[in-house]
Amino acid sequence: MATIELRAVRKSYGETQVVHGLDATFEPGEFVVIVGPSGCGKSTLLRMIAGLEAITGGEIAIGDTVVNDLAPKERDVAMVFQNYALYPHMSVFDNMAYSLKLAKVPKPEIRERVDNTAGILGLGELLHRRPNQLSGGQRQRVAMGRAIVREPKVFLFDEPLSNLDATLRVQMRVEIKQLHRELGATSVFVTHDQVEAMTMADRLVVMNAGLVEQVGRPVDVYNRPATRFVASFIGSPAMNFVKGRLEKHTEGYAVRLKDGTRIETGAVAGERDGEKVSLGLRPEHLRPVTDGTAGRLSGRIALIEELGASRLVHLETPNGRMVSNVAVEESGDWRIGDEIGLVVAPKHTHLFDRETGRRLDRPGPDGPETLKDEVAA
Repeated sequence: MATIELRAVRKSYGETQVVHGLDATFEPGEFVVIVGPSGCGKSTLLRMIAGLEAITGGEIAIGDTVVNDLAPKERDVAMVFQNYALYPHMSVFDNMAYSLKLAKVPKPEIRERVDNTAGILGLGELLHRRPNQLSGGQRQRVAMGRAIVREPKVFLFDEPLSNLDATLRVQMRVEIKQLHRELGATSVFVTHDQVEAMTMADRLVVMNAGLVEQVGRPVDVYNRPATRFVASFIGSPAMNFVKGRLEKHTEGYAVRLKDGTRIETGAVAGERDGEKVSLGLRPEHLRPVTDGTAGRLSGRIALIEELGASRLVHLETPNGRMVSNVAVEESGDWRIGDEIGLVVAPKHTHLFDRETGRRLDRPGPDGPETLKDEVAA
């Protein structure tokens, strides 16, 4: 296990800067997931940690060693790639043992390490096969086994599940987390899939356009997104956003929408009366009502997506399209074209400054809410 420290790390390709002065610390034994849209710099960052990309500025330290000038083989890291990168002419055993042979590890130790790793990964009866005789999930296990046998300080995963079908992805992400618990090595996992990120991470690093938007536990990032971007990226289906103005009253604040609807938000830190905001509402927190409840969002159903136990109901409202994730028993016999109403509890509202996109703090039981997550300046 080793700490990974990134100190003002930058990466540029000519005049194009893709990573902008990034600072982060990954603790020993932690499973960190870097998530963000394509082109945000997450794979580039991983490759810089591995030594496969030279950094333009800053420092990368693994343990107590600054590794800027060290070759990949000298960094004591192992990387699992998206495309498996297995040698097609070699058996599973030889693929897993190859790096150990290059390092001139004694043959008895190679056999022991490969056999132990194959046992952990359920590959014991496949060691004689070649990659073209394996399923996608089995090939990914071999790729992970090749990394595990090296017994590195750090594991790096570059979107390793992208080539698998949906069922295998779920299975493999469970297996990777179980492996991490057994091995205890510091792991950094890159993905664009926010469901993968939420289910696997001890800590999330959310990136956007070469910057870190937020770092924190998945539950904290979901419940208290630091920016509108994080709120829109984390959560499936994505958060709804509507424009409005804050109005102060005796019990806190409400957001007045353009059609006059008032959505109660509870207390907000500071004096915000009249401030323009973006109100964020998660689909799973929008509940249907049949009466004239105050603060209801009314509209006409434009589309219904059946998910089995629940439905995604797309609603056309005077404030734009909204999506609600409603249990089947709550939505009854709704049909496209029906007029319905939705409400949300104040505690489930999210407020963002309309200009900066930053989250507006809420006072909590112990004083003003502060994001414990690290947030980019």
